[in-house]
This record gives sequence, C-alpha cells and structure tokens, in this order.
Amino acid sequence: MNHSLQKIVCILLAALFPGLALTGCDALSEPEMGATTDEMLEQAVVQNVGEKLQASYKADKVFSLNSLQSESFNPYTTGSLWNRVVSMLVYETLVKADGSFEAKPNLITRWESADGMNWTFYVDTSRKFHDGGTMTAADAATCIDQARAEGQYVRRFAHVTGVGSISEEAFTVTLDQPNWRFYELLNIPCVEAGTFYYDMPPGTGPYKFNSRATALQLDTNHPMADEMPLKSIRLKRYLAPEDILQAFEDSLLDLVVNNPLDMSSLGYSSTNLIKYVETTNLHYLGFNMTSPLFAQANLRSLITYAIDRDAIVSTSMQGAAVAATLPIHPNSPLYPKTLARSLEYSEQNLSNSLQNAGAQDIDYDGVLDIGPVRAEITFLVCSDSTAKVSAARQIATQLRNAGFSVIMAEQEYADYIKSLEEGTYDLYYGEVKICNDWDLTPLLGTGGALNYGGVHDPNLEAYIGGFLAAGPDTLATSADALYNYLAQSAPIVTVCFERTEVLYHRGVLTTIAPTQDNIFNDMQDWVVNLE
Repeated sequence: MNHSLQKIVCILLAALFPGLALTGCDALSEPEMGATTDEMLEQAVVQNVGEKLQASYKADKVFSLNSLQSESFNPYTTGSLWNRVVSMLVYETLVKADGSFEAKPNLITRWESADGMNWTFYVDTSRKFHDGGTMTAADAATCIDQARAEGQYVRRFAHVTGVGSISEEAFTVTLDQPNWRFYELLNIPCVEAGTFYYDMPPGTGPYKFNSRATALQLDTNHPMADEMPLKSIRLKRYLAPEDILQAFEDSLLDLVVNNPLDMSSLGYSSTNLIKYVETTNLHYLGFNMTSPLFAQANLRSLITYAIDRDAIVSTSMQGAAVAATLPIHPNSPLYPKTLARSLEYSEQNLSNSLQNAGAQDIDYDGVLDIGPVRAEITFLVCSDSTAKVSAARQIATQLRNAGFSVIMAEQEYADYIKSLEEGTYDLYYGEVKICNDWDLTPLLGTGGALNYGGVHDPNLEAYIGGFLAAGPDTLATSADALYNYLAQSAPIVTVCFERTEVLYHRGVLTTIAPTQDNIFNDMQDWVVNLE
C-alpha cells in the first residue's frame, strides 16, 4: 500500500472507529495469521467504507477461501463447515462419486468380490502423502476401520466385520451380509495411517497446508499438479455469518458454500453466480404406524398425490431441491422413471383414491370419515427450517382441500425430536442423508436408528436386502421390485432431494463442476481470472 493511500486509510479508520488503535482494529473478524499491517488496513477499508472505495479495491488478485483456524482441518473430526470445504482440496476420497452418485476409481483403482460379502480393493501405490510417505493399502484400510468405529460414517459401515491389508497394494473388507454396492460407500477421505487424530494429517490431494494453515500450496508431486489453475490459495478467517457474507460480497472470499434450506443460510446477493450441487439429502413424509388413520397402507399411499412437488421446489425451496417421488435421486440410473411419474401430484388421483378407500363426509362437517376413522391429522414439522415449514403448509393446504382436518405442530428441534420419539403425531416432515448405495435400512428397517414411525415390515426388509444383494445382472430387476413395493406399502412418501449452493463471482471462475463429495471436482478444468 503506498503512502498516500495509507494516509487516506488512517483518516477513514479514525473516523469510523474513534479511540481504537489502528493496528489493533478489525471490525469484522480477527486478522488473518501472518497478514501484514498493510493487508489488514486494506481489508478494513474494503469492508468498512463506502461503495465508491469498495469498487476500487474489490479484487485482491488472490484466490481465497474461508476457514476457522481454531478448529481442526481433519475431515473426520472437524466441526467447521468451512474447514470441511478446505479439506476437499487436501484429502482425496478413496472412490470418486460422479453426478449420478456412482463410484469411480480414485485412490482405490479397482475392486472385486465373488459374493458381495468378501471384497478385495486395490490402491494406487504411486501416490504420495504430503509428508512424503507412500500411500499403501494399509492407509485405506485404516481409514475404513477408524470410520466404522466413530464419527459421521459409522452408520454406513455397520455391516463391516473386518478390514485388513494383505499387501502394499491390496486390502480386504468382510461384511456380515451381501452388498454388491458396498464400493459406493467408500467416498470417504483418506488420511495417512497413524495420523487419524491430527488436526492437519497428511493427505494426498493437489494442495497441502503451509505451516500455519494460512494458505494452501500446490503439491508439485500430485499427478495433476501441472493442470491445476492455482499455485496457492489463501485461507482467511471469518467467523460471524455477517462477516462471511460481507467478505464474499467484497470479493475478499472467492467461493462459498451455502445451504439455502438450512436455518443458518446466508442471504447472498443475487448478482453472484450459483452452481447447484445435487445431494442425497432426502425430504420425505413419515407416518406414525400406530395412527388410526395411517396404520392403513392404502391411506398412506394416497398422500403422494397431495404433494405438489414442483410448486414446493420452486417456492418453498427456491430452486434448491429436485422433485422426486421415490427415495432414490432422479439422477441415478436406477431411478424408475415410469413408476415415479405415476406417483406425482394429482388432485384427481387423490380424489379417486379416497373414494376407493370409502371416504365420505358422513356428518357433513367438512371432514372425511374413512370407515370408523375420522380423517384428522396432527402434522409435525421442525420450525427451525422455514423451507420445511413452508413445504409442510403447502401439503397441509392440499390435504384440507381434499377433506382432511390438519393440525400443524411446528416445533423447535428439541421438541420436534421429542415428539417423534414419543409418537405424538400422525404425519411428520423429515430429512435424512442417504448413503450412495441407497440403503434404506436405517430409516425403514425394524429398529433402525431413524425409524421414528415404527415401521416393521419383514417383506420390505427382504426387498431392501434383495436390492443390496443383487449382482450386476439382477440389480435393475431388484430395484424395480423394491420401489414398486415402496409405492404400494408407502412407509414414507418422498418429497424432494436437497441441492447445495456453490457461489462464486462473475468473471472470476468458469467451468466449475462441484459434487456432493468434492466442491473442487475436476478443478483442473477451471478457468480462473483474478485480475
């Protein structure tokens, strides 16, 4: 920063923050580790003075991401969303999931199994960790073994009974039941064996941390190093939501991730570019299986016709979701399109299904009676999400129009979970992240951790088991059988799958293709302009 500009900065800061020492004030966040006084001054000017001066210093010609240095960068243990995003550049996944959520070779190059229970995986031993260590099968096996013991991946590895390396290149995994799609679950990050609890364990990604975690530097040993568009990435530190928002709007951050359906969503400007990332986060309606009304499968199954999913996606979700009528993402080649279309919103199908169920307003009070049961619903939704509340209200309106009495129970998260556990509802609006093998056992299996509605259906469990145990030749047939049974028995009714926002600035980035597992997917194809 030249002397005349620094003088202007001092005058402006003195006017904005009287009584504060110039070198000690940062109005929005703690200063970046290792930042010079000039950098902090320029940052304060950009953040705190008027539009005209902001325009003059909007781009700092350095690609920057947000981070939180007080939190771990370990992808298995960090509690910071921003650090998880940064870690995607440092830690590669064992397999790579594409836009249809199917696994492609990555650090694991190939796999084989004769029965779907005993697997052998082979790793790329030409790869190096950032500390110089060679990646071996032991590193991959250790990650799986640790992931199944604790943390966010425990549930997906519930059927793993053993993991171990058999050579430098190969390791085995043993399951207690067949799952021919087990390899789909290995989209987990790889850290070097023996460093699982480090805050910055060595990874194999294209970038590595500098000593103080204030920047990422290109790892010249990475096989894609020559194709990467950036040699370094600065890690800035913004904690408060309003600070992150302002820093991005001022181009002090160049890329951010936002879930517009979450209670912590930030209101980024519409002038920014948005790339939506498809996810496996399922929104659905669940039933209390002891409810006098929804103990009957035919009454559960007709609810699908009361959900105007396209309207919900465009209004309540503001485009940050994709409509679906079955609990598998429409991008998956296994999604049964013909069956899915038959389950879409239809007032006529809803009316016909109610008539077939013998529904009629016997006492002319505006509420249907279905046999001895009055069509009254207590509809539970978590009030912490405005998007879910809005969607639930739309569904409630359609049900009321069809002759149901609907009482909305909009509860804060703790009360919502308590009501689910106590069963004081008939219908609830839920969300769950499904693994890439599309196993519904945690949600619909007897005793499943997320089976709040009390689903107990041995036939359904057999169909789920048959789907997972199906080899390549029988997978499509098993999938069709499972989803047809789900449509008939309706233990849940699908609403949509969430989409995450990746926001960036016009003219700075092009050709980005983020995925759920890696926001920086195919980064070698990015075109970056920081001028």
